[in-house]
Amino acid sequence: MDSSDIHLESALEEYNDKVNELEAAGVENEELLEAYVNRGCVLYMMEYRTSAMDDLDSASEVLDDLQAQGYEPDVGTYVRIHATKASILFDQEADCTQEYEMVSKVLGDLDQHSRHFDQRSIVRLCVDATKNLIDSESADVSLPFIEKGMDSLRGHHDAWSQNRTVELLDLHAEAMTDLSETQEAVELYSKSIELAMELLDRGQLEDPEELVMAFVMRADGEADLGLTEQYISDVESAITILEHMVEFNRMPDPEVLISLHHDVAEALMKVGRTQDAEKHMMRALRLGVQGAGDNIDVHGPGN
Repeated sequence: MDSSDIHLESALEEYNDKVNELEAAGVENEELLEAYVNRGCVLYMMEYRTSAMDDLDSASEVLDDLQAQGYEPDVGTYVRIHATKASILFDQEADCTQEYEMVSKVLGDLDQHSRHFDQRSIVRLCVDATKNLIDSESADVSLPFIEKGMDSLRGHHDAWSQNRTVELLDLHAEAMTDLSETQEAVELYSKSIELAMELLDRGQLEDPEELVMAFVMRADGEADLGLTEQYISDVESAITILEHMVEFNRMPDPEVLISLHHDVAEALMKVGRTQDAEKHMMRALRLGVQGAGDNIDVHGPGN
């Protein structure tokens, strides 16, 4: 058991004792509310999702009862309950949209002084919520989370914050694509690429593959808009980055790179640049042969 598991086990024992003590007293108060929330979050981190949901449902019931008595909850507690419930529902392949909609209505009041949150955890909430909502085909519901995440990052120029800005720009572009706003998506990918290239030059870009994907996704948008030359340029930029990754053994599966070579070759043929197209086809062929050779080396001939 590593140190994080030990820490979670210790926290769970502490919150178990607290919940049992408060339930035995038979009084619903803010302390019981927070005990349910804290234990539910620990259970979720330990992947006991059903038990976590039970605690968060109990917390929500206590909160409703306290509000009926005039209690004004900290917005952070409300958000933590419903955002965690949404994450659990998403993990269980259930509809998480309603829980995230409840959170979105109070995002304006959430700040680094709210209970359970600081600046970075607000950003992480917004990133996770946006990813889950896009995957749930609810891109429209993700927009308040994107706006809140970007607001929380504004004025922060450290590497972590700038990488999260790139991530949110890409997610915003993905949401706009889902909402058939192709031109806006292309513009957002352009902002993401510009910042990601700056981070790459400084050696601070966390995930070069995310930059590759931004080039590819912008290219897809440009293709939809009939911007063939821009499409070719962006796919070739993605290929250049992936080729460098291959040189440093950072991309063990070359299939994506092979596919991009084929895609750009097809586009080049359409605009009459036959020689350039042939270069890409030959590179795709060499990568395919190299991959087959690696497979033989590992598995032996005939396996």
